[in-house]
Amino acid sequence: MQRSFVTKRNLLAFFGAFLLIGAPVGYLLSQLFVEETPLPSFTEQACALPDAWLERTQAGYQEGRAGEIAILPRQPAYFSSGAGGWTHSGPWPYLQRVPLVFYGPGIIPPTGQVETPATLADVAPTMATMLRGSFQTDDGTSLSDVVRLNSKLLKESPPKLILTIVWDGGGWNVLDQWPGDWENLLGMMEGGVSFLEATVGSSPSVTPSVHTTLGTGVFPATHGITDIPVRDPATGELVDSFRDGESSALIEVPTIAERWDEQTGNKAKVGMIGYEPWHLGMIGQGAEKSGGDKDDAVWLNTETNEWKSNPDSYNLPSSIADTEGLEEDIAALDAADGQVDESWGDEPILGDPKRWEETPAFIDFHTRALENLIREDGYGKDDVTDLLFTNYKQIDRVGHYFSMASPEVNQSVLRTDEALGDILEMLDEEVGRGEYVVILTADHGQQPNAPEIDGYGINPGELQNDIEAEFGPVVQQVRPTEIFLDTDALVASGSTLEEVARFVGDYRLDENNTEGEAPGVFSGSSRVMELAIPASMLPALDCSGVQSSPSEPSSG
Repeated sequence: MQRSFVTKRNLLAFFGAFLLIGAPVGYLLSQLFVEETPLPSFTEQACALPDAWLERTQAGYQEGRAGEIAILPRQPAYFSSGAGGWTHSGPWPYLQRVPLVFYGPGIIPPTGQVETPATLADVAPTMATMLRGSFQTDDGTSLSDVVRLNSKLLKESPPKLILTIVWDGGGWNVLDQWPGDWENLLGMMEGGVSFLEATVGSSPSVTPSVHTTLGTGVFPATHGITDIPVRDPATGELVDSFRDGESSALIEVPTIAERWDEQTGNKAKVGMIGYEPWHLGMIGQGAEKSGGDKDDAVWLNTETNEWKSNPDSYNLPSSIADTEGLEEDIAALDAADGQVDESWGDEPILGDPKRWEETPAFIDFHTRALENLIREDGYGKDDVTDLLFTNYKQIDRVGHYFSMASPEVNQSVLRTDEALGDILEMLDEEVGRGEYVVILTADHGQQPNAPEIDGYGINPGELQNDIEAEFGPVVQQVRPTEIFLDTDALVASGSTLEEVARFVGDYRLDENNTEGEAPGVFSGSSRVMELAIPASMLPALDCSGVQSSPSEPSSG
C-alpha cells in the first residue's frame, strides 16, 4: 500500500488541531509520520500515550463489564455517531476538563479560583466532610480547599441542603467559546471555590459512568458503570447500564446518598431530577437496595414530555409531576425571533413535541420542577441535611444535534446560566443564605466538528463492516473507546481477540472513508487508531522499561 507523507499545509493544520485538543508537543511530533512505521506492540501502543490518558483509560475499565478491545482514535480523528451527531468519549483534555465549583455563602470560603488538581471522584468525599463525616476512597479525597473537618463554622452550622447541579456537556471547551455568557457561574466561582484543574478522571467520558463517579467517589473500574452499554456479569449479555430505568443494580458500591440515608435512618430527603435513568448513578438504587427507601427520582418520558420514574424503587413527587407551563415556554421561544412559525430560529422543530426537550425552552420547565420540589416537599427545611441532584441536559443534547460551536448551543448555555441565577435566588428565599451549598460541575466537554479543524470523522458502522468482512459476524457494538465482541462467534471463526485488535490497530483511513470525506491532516494510508489492544491488558500494564509517556499539559 502506498504511504503518502503529510503536506506542509496539513502539517500546520495538524499542529493547530493538536493544540486545540491539548496534546503535548512531544507526543504530536511522534505522530507526524506514524503511518510510515510498523504497528507497535500492544504494550508499546499503551505506554506511548501520555500518562494521564492511559490512567483515565485504565480507570474506566472493569473486566466483565467493558468491551473486549480498548481503542482510541488518533486525534484529530473522531468517531462520528452518524448524521446530526457528535460523540464525546475519551481521555483527552478537551473532553476531560470541566468546571467544579463549591458555593455556599456562610459555609464555603469565598476563595475563588484554585489550581489544586481534582477529579469528579473527589465530590462525594468532599460532600461527606460537609455532612461532618469522613469518606475516602482509592480514587477520591475530600478537597480541603472547600472545607476542613475541623472547621468551626461547619461543625456549628452544617448545611440544610446540598444541591449538586451537572451541566451535561458543559465542559471548559464549550464554555470557553462564550466567556461572557455564564455570569451566574462566574459569580459562583468568585464567591466560592473553583477548581481550575478539575477533570472527569476516567474514560469513557459518558453520562452514566461520570454521574456514578459523582455519586460514589470511585471510578468505573470500581463502581462498574463503564459505559452506556455494559455486560451484565450474571448473564454476559450486553445491556443498558441502567436497564432503561428498570434497575440500578449494576452499581457495585454505595453512593454517598445511600450512606447518608443509612446514617440518618432514611430521615434525610434524597432526590434526583434528570433526563435519563443514566443520572441515577448520583443517588443509587433507592428501595432496590436492602435497607433503602424510595428516594425522589424522576427522568423524562420523551414521548410525552412528562416526568416519569420507576415506582418499584423511587418516588415521583406530585410537585414535579404537576409542573405546568411547557407549552407556554415553547410558544415564547417560537415568538422570540418575531415570527410565530413553529421554528427555533431557522430550525422548524417546535411543531414536533418530541423535539421540545432539544431546546432551551425546556430549561425553564426543568427549573420550575426543581423549584416546586424544593418548596413543596420541604427540602432544606429541617436540621437533617438533604441531598438533591439534578442534570441540565440541553447543552449536551443540543450539541449532539447542532455541534458544540453552534448558536443553538450558545443559547442553551445562556439560558442554563440564567436558570442557575434563578435557582440561587430561590435558595436564598426558601432555604436561606448560610443554610445551603451548591456544587456545580459538568460530565464532559464536547467534540469539535472534525472538518473545521482538519480532522476526520471515523464511521463506526464501516469499521464494524470491515472487521466482520475479515472475521465474520463477531462484533456486538463499536463504541468510541471500546469494541464489544461476541467471543463465542470469534472462537467459532477460528480467530483470536489479538488478531482482531491488530486488524483494528492497522486500520487505514481509506478503508473507512467510503463516502469520500475530506481526510483533513491525514493521508488515505494513515492509521486512524492510536490504541487498539485487548482491554484485559489495561489493569496490569507495566510501562517501566518501555518508551516513557509524555506529560499532559495543564490546559487544553
